[in-house]
Amino acid sequence: MSYLAEIVITFAKQLNLEVRKAVLAVATLPKDKQSYKSIADLIFVNTQIKEIWICSDSVSSCAAVIEKDGVVITAGTGITALAIGKSGKYIHTLSGDGYLIADKASAYWIGRMGLSYATRSSDGRDQSTGAAKLLELACKEFKTDPYHLPHVVHQSDRAVNAIAQFARQVNDLAVEGNEIALKIIDMAGDEIADIALTAKRVCGGDNDFQVTLLGGVLSDHTMTYKNSVKKIEKLGMVVHKSNKTPLDGAHVLANQQIPGVYAPLIQIFRAG
Repeated sequence: MSYLAEIVITFAKQLNLEVRKAVLAVATLPKDKQSYKSIADLIFVNTQIKEIWICSDSVSSCAAVIEKDGVVITAGTGITALAIGKSGKYIHTLSGDGYLIADKASAYWIGRMGLSYATRSSDGRDQSTGAAKLLELACKEFKTDPYHLPHVVHQSDRAVNAIAQFARQVNDLAVEGNEIALKIIDMAGDEIADIALTAKRVCGGDNDFQVTLLGGVLSDHTMTYKNSVKKIEKLGMVVHKSNKTPLDGAHVLANQQIPGVYAPLIQIFRAG
């Protein structure tokens, strides 16, 4: 809570002005109402901010790019999706359950799958050349030998981030045609397509239902993006490209008088 509040406080102090409204969009939300309030209280005590909106970065992503009805799927270290339907009157969250529960198709998941196949190669459960190559790159990435690889990974200062970074190696191997890496990327594409199809179904979407892919994992140069687009188009949907970011969405929200369709997903606090 202190960390999140400090981000806003530092920004506000740089401005040294009264701020009508600030929007804090975060990847991991506070666990309860009191935690939200504690963040807001810290901000109000230390700044001239009059109003604070706290929401998931999936909300700001959606606000940035969805013009009518559609879904925004954002995949970075984790993955999340938010859909708008029924002529902008209905909102539905998908995926985004965190690395302990799900996050399939995220950088963490792709990296973890790559490391899983690497360890299977290390002990002989997987004798494919694809898994052997993953093991070789994993040992190089984590600067260790096959026996110590899992121990080094688990003792990393930021293990989730370290594992997520290995997704780049998996992507590069997929580009080279590594059969195991391609299998992992294909499973990730299946998940992205399933999220898009589920969003359209739940939201009652028609042929104009917009699908937008954001985040590092879904940058248009990655194998996961290319694979996902093919699978989504095969389902009869079209992927819309956007150069907007969650920060653009926070700007959109900051200029709204009311949260509108996003109301159930935004906690609003006012000073005094």
